[in-house]
Formats: sequence, C-alpha cells, structure tokens
Amino acid sequence: HDELVFDVHNAELEKIQPMIKYEMENAFIMDVPLEIEIGTGKNWLEAH
Repeated sequence: HDELVFDVHNAELEKIQPMIKYEMENAFIMDVPLEIEIGTGKNWLEAH
C-alpha cells in the first residue's frame, strides 16, 4: 500500500485526476494491471 498526496485547487480536480491516474497506472510495464483509487477531501480522513 503506497499513497501519494497532491494539493490541488478544487477547480482543477476534474482535469488533474485522469492525468494522475493514467501516469500512476502506466509508470511501468507490468504483467498484471495496476489499478489505483483516487480519494479527495480537505484532509486525509475525508479523502479515505
């Protein structure tokens, strides 16, 4: 389990989420798919 935290303005969330997801899932060529989940919130608890 790894976690990355990004500080993004609310107005940019819809634009940045697909970019983050794509880059994280395609960073390395693997034999199994790497699927990620994105949570958003004002703090760690809200994002989970």
